[in-house]
Amino acid sequence: MTIATRQWLFNGFKVSVYTLLVINIFLYLRHGTLNEALDSLGWVLLLGVFEWETRALAAPYVSGFEKAALWVLQIIGYGLAINAARVYFISAEWLDFANAVLWLLVCATIIYDVFVPGEFGTHEWRVRNAVKIGLYVALGGIAVWWGLTSDWLDFYDALLWILCFFVIELNIFKHEVELEHAHHPGGAGGAPQPQD
Repeated sequence: MTIATRQWLFNGFKVSVYTLLVINIFLYLRHGTLNEALDSLGWVLLLGVFEWETRALAAPYVSGFEKAALWVLQIIGYGLAINAARVYFISAEWLDFANAVLWLLVCATIIYDVFVPGEFGTHEWRVRNAVKIGLYVALGGIAVWWGLTSDWLDFYDALLWILCFFVIELNIFKHEVELEHAHHPGGAGGAPQPQD
């Protein structure tokens, strides 16, 4: 399989899961609560910003408009997500509240990746990734609980979000590997890796 084919398949995968997330908003409007739908909308906006920011981490903003638009989308997205977490807390929906807080912490780690990328393979890089793994494991545990208690919409939603943020993590990892190869051509073994 060529690099171009793999990239085409990966882009198709991203479009598919992102489309499912947009459909998710409407599922929550129909089968959930308004707060859940707004929560989902906020996260879709944030995911869009993360996709935009991580697709080309080293590239500067094209214009002031691009930077301003991304900030506005983030403000709206975080506003909706934090408000949803507040409603979950007030309503004593503890699992939904824990899920929301964990996702906000995942966002904090991704923001750190975007603005303070660090160096691939260092102690700081390992600690940062261990924290992220712990957060994703906790989120996976919540998803499994929803599945075991037959809360199918929340189970489906949780798995879909984990999958979508996996795409963002792949964008970050790809950038880290590119930086590592730029700083240390030939990789760890000293020999260039063959390309398809």
